[in-house]
Amino acid sequence: MQHLRQRFKSPAADKLVRLHKNIYLNRSDPKYHEKVIAYLDPHSPEAHYKLGQYFENNGNIGKALQHYKEAMSTYPSPYYFPASGSIRRLTKEQAPAIPEPQAASGTTAPRTKRNIAAAGLKMLLLVLLFINVLLLALLYGPTAASKVVSTFMPWSVGKEVTYESVETPFVLHFPYGEPQKAVEEALHKKALQLASDRPKQTIILYGVASGVRTADNQAVPLNDEQIKIKAFVVAEYNPAVDTSVKIRFLHPEFQKLRTTAGAQLIRTALEAYAADHGSAPSSIEQLFQPYPHNYASYMPIETITGSAHVRTVFDGSGGWVYDARAQDPARRFYPNVAWGEGVSGTTAASASLPFEPITVTIDKSAHLLRLNAGPLVLAELPVGLGADGRTPDGTLAVLERVREPQGSRPGAYGTAALGMGELAIHGTSDEASIGANRSLGCIRLTNEAMSALYPLVPRGARVVIGSGGTGGSERAPVLVQPELLLPSGKDGLGWEAEETAKHRVFHWLG
Repeated sequence: MQHLRQRFKSPAADKLVRLHKNIYLNRSDPKYHEKVIAYLDPHSPEAHYKLGQYFENNGNIGKALQHYKEAMSTYPSPYYFPASGSIRRLTKEQAPAIPEPQAASGTTAPRTKRNIAAAGLKMLLLVLLFINVLLLALLYGPTAASKVVSTFMPWSVGKEVTYESVETPFVLHFPYGEPQKAVEEALHKKALQLASDRPKQTIILYGVASGVRTADNQAVPLNDEQIKIKAFVVAEYNPAVDTSVKIRFLHPEFQKLRTTAGAQLIRTALEAYAADHGSAPSSIEQLFQPYPHNYASYMPIETITGSAHVRTVFDGSGGWVYDARAQDPARRFYPNVAWGEGVSGTTAASASLPFEPITVTIDKSAHLLRLNAGPLVLAELPVGLGADGRTPDGTLAVLERVREPQGSRPGAYGTAALGMGELAIHGTSDEASIGANRSLGCIRLTNEAMSALYPLVPRGARVVIGSGGTGGSERAPVLVQPELLLPSGKDGLGWEAEETAKHRVFHWLG
């Protein structure tokens, strides 16, 4: 039945928006946008903008203005500038005309010299007052702009794009763990400085956490679109239309997802170490020894606070906690942060994050490798497989991890490999073999993809090889930019270990 539903999709399916398990909204419903606000997203900029148009067309200007203003509360969004333009237009149309002075009925008011002089003096005072206000605005306006701080809420219903001004993007670097107040002040100050030289442009500042020692006050032009994905905060300001610098912190759930992935990576390595030695290591550093004892390549950053420091007891200050005496993997290693209101203490912090091992799934029918940390998808990469069905189905484990493995011929296994007995997941310079069945049984990735995958897969990770579905993980959130888990530079815990096998020749199937 499920197969038939997927094959014969209802004609109305494209118009349905899912609310809960079996509850949907139909885009053709006349009350659709009102229901979006009531049941799906009370701040949806699209829904408020469309309702504003509806009330405007029906002559209810008050309600139209109310919804247009609500549409502008999410910034940036595709509906911010259209809503702003509608408000300006409606406000102008509703402004009452200044009535001409009229005399009493049936009479003509005499215009004396004294009345004319008084009127001229009043006009002169008004002109002088206007000039003074204008000068004060020019002198103090930029520095008087306040800042509005909000948390990012993604658009949930549709989108359309409108450009009404020139956007000038910049990047500002902050140290990991920089206090939020300091970030706000730096972005506010820098936005005003940049706007003073660009009064008719929209200044956009992307705040990025990096290994700098202090906040970098030198904003540089954005020349890499990937920076937008890495940014944890965005500030926007257009002095021509804004009275505030709008500061938007990206949804904290993304930081939590990355921290979850980092915890599962180290937990998987710890379980593999315990299986090999009979107990967990007395020190976390034992995971990062030279080959063949390199259970992991590095200590991930706990991305909520930006720390990779490891403590032995929970104090909520960021980083990680490692308790070698704990028997439960979830209590042995966990984030040193409290999640949720009122959460504090070791038990509460660890119980909120159950152990789910790192898993590599190979979908042979799609020639696709998927890397999971529990239900979270870290990466999806195309692969090459064995000719004539030589890549077998089954569940294996990563038994060894090696960079630049040597084979019977130079470059046979590419930049890195994850050994699983006779088979391996390894790199190749034969990019034409990706997406095809040409190997002797091994799973191939391009050298670039293998270099990115290798540090994210610890020893002990499960490798599930099969055809068809992938266990329903298509619903899992893809963890964009997993390299953000890596410590800055190569000074993080684990980077010093030698992960090459200098005098060993490997004999995987290839």
